[in-house]
Amino acid sequence: MKLKKIASLMLAGVMAVSMLTACGGNTVDDTQKPEEPTTPTGYSATLQKKLSAHANDSITLSDSNELNNALNYAAGFVGDATITGEFGDEIFDGKVTYVDYWSNAALVEARDSLYDALSVKVKDDTTYFNASNLIARLDPAGKASSDPAYYTKKDVNTVLLYAVAGNVSMENVMEEIANDIDQAIVGLTESYKVTDNGTSDAFFNYTGSVATCTKTYEAGHGMSVTLVAVEIVRHIGK
Repeated sequence: MKLKKIASLMLAGVMAVSMLTACGGNTVDDTQKPEEPTTPTGYSATLQKKLSAHANDSITLSDSNELNNALNYAAGFVGDATITGEFGDEIFDGKVTYVDYWSNAALVEARDSLYDALSVKVKDDTTYFNASNLIARLDPAGKASSDPAYYTKKDVNTVLLYAVAGNVSMENVMEEIANDIDQAIVGLTESYKVTDNGTSDAFFNYTGSVATCTKTYEAGHGMSVTLVAVEIVRHIGK
């Protein structure tokens, strides 16, 4: 009789443990949160280090979830077909390629998506088809003759999009991009005379962010493409 009672108690204990384990699993499933968006990779800091000392004095770079999320969405326009033909010739030699108006159609679509998502005010077109010229258009002095009110516009931004083979070191990629845009950043105006007699000045500062996204294509036998977006914003005030 005692043996039966002991056996019954042991069986009850096993069942209780099993039920607790199941509840624990259900609790985890019921409270599981959606996966958080991919966080910025920290390449803003890497690019900052690659810029010259003078450029570093002219701009402050930091990570941006908004830019990162916009790039992840824009990368959806770059499908399997973009790894062949002209696009493949452009980037799979390891060169970092600036996406301009004349680039592969899928890349231009991705760039335009970034423009829309970030409400970009200074955009690339058939006239400004390199990164340096695009950055120079942020300069208030450069456009004041055709648009005198341009220096009063706040938070004027632009975005540069680059593409490179996915197996290229990001350290090298950031160095190439830094070399591409360094002098343009150095040339940005920090103050601009509002009146002809110089009685009032508008002061400007510049910030920026970097985001990256790598896509691997099964149709391309594992070939991958990394997209790099660089946003630069002109602010009024110190």
